[in-house]
Amino acid sequence: MRSIRRFLLAGVLLVVSVSLGLSSLVGYLDASHELEELFDARLAQSARITDRLLSDYLLHAETLPPAGTVYEDWHGGQTPATPAEEQDEEATALGHEYEGKLYFQLLGAGGQLLLRSPSAPGNPITRPAPGFATIAYGDHHWRIFTLHDLDTDRWLIVAERDDVRGELASKLALRAILPPLLTLPLLLWLLWRLVARGLRPLQQLTRAIGQRHPTNLSPLTTADKVVELTPLTGELNRLMLALADTLAREKQFTSEAAHELKTPLAVLRIHIENALAADSVQSQQGSLYKALKALGRSDRLIQQLLTQARLDNQQAAEQTPLALQHLLRDTLAELAPLALEKQQQLGLSADIEAPFYGQPVLLGLLFGNLIDNAIRYTPNGGVIEVSLERLPGQYLVTIGDNGPGLDEQQLPRVWERFFRGNPQQGDGAGLGLAIVRRAAALHRAQITLDRAPAGGLRARVYLPAPPAN
Repeated sequence: MRSIRRFLLAGVLLVVSVSLGLSSLVGYLDASHELEELFDARLAQSARITDRLLSDYLLHAETLPPAGTVYEDWHGGQTPATPAEEQDEEATALGHEYEGKLYFQLLGAGGQLLLRSPSAPGNPITRPAPGFATIAYGDHHWRIFTLHDLDTDRWLIVAERDDVRGELASKLALRAILPPLLTLPLLLWLLWRLVARGLRPLQQLTRAIGQRHPTNLSPLTTADKVVELTPLTGELNRLMLALADTLAREKQFTSEAAHELKTPLAVLRIHIENALAADSVQSQQGSLYKALKALGRSDRLIQQLLTQARLDNQQAAEQTPLALQHLLRDTLAELAPLALEKQQQLGLSADIEAPFYGQPVLLGLLFGNLIDNAIRYTPNGGVIEVSLERLPGQYLVTIGDNGPGLDEQQLPRVWERFFRGNPQQGDGAGLGLAIVRRAAALHRAQITLDRAPAGGLRARVYLPAPPAN
């Protein structure tokens, strides 16, 4: 499994190491180049000074020294100490051991050797050409600078062994980049500690979740508050609150459903027992008819319970284009047989085009339950009127009847589950309006209940209408 800690640590350490390595390499190359430039400038300056000294020497010398060696007493009869004699110190009070790796040669107009330093070869090391050059002589490469005196047509060659220059340049360049390289382990350790410290709130959150009991759905809290984890913690808390609310509703719903199912099942059992104990066919048929009626009520209750449970777990309604006027006509057509059984008048006034976006099944449940309740609680021969009209920014669906209606004290409670305003009328289970309210909430609709002008109950449903074209 992928580890965020390992990924961050490896990524940060790799980036820092590569960046520091590249910067060190660039610094080393740049320092080496600048030191080479400095050495070349020193070599040219040494050539000019040596040329002046040799010119004075030739001016006052009566004869040239044997083999052209001059300044044999350069050190005043003393030899610079070796590193071993000076405890590995290359620079001593008498000079530097690298002096033997520097020399000069003075050539005449014909290229013959006139003068040279004690450490210089006895033969010209190269054909004279003005300027800087790198040549191979003996077992080493040499960096030379040749100075041409136009007045005397003499050539002065000042040479320095290339490995000496490289060694000095490398040492100086390495000493320049050595501090960053030495601090790299400390920097990497600090970065490791920093990443570990930065991920500590995530570990705290993980432990807080892992140590929780499944029944503990209270909000999560961590000791360290960080901006990046606040949205995650907030979403987890929101999810747990929603889950706690869902579990509470399901617990209450299960308890209420179990209670409500006891009555029709008990009634059904009594009627069946009466039918078995009947002493006549007529009495037996009466008991069976009552049992069938109780079975129908139980079936209706179970269907409503399943519908209510499904709606409670639904978070949003599907957005499907539909026409409200057609939906209302279809709903009335399905319920028309119930109204005909009770010889009721079922009317619809929906002459407008009402495009809408919603879930047809849920809207069918919404209007179907309202109309079904009006049919069930309106006496035989009653009137149920359904109308559809458009208001500014919304639709209004009104369902009114001339039944007994509800008392003012009962209206606030009609939305409660299993509440029945008129238990003696109809065979409902008290879940219809709870289903209606949930379906309306999923469509951002509002519902009001009051007394109709004809004396019955009036339900008004306000649905958001799309902008008019």
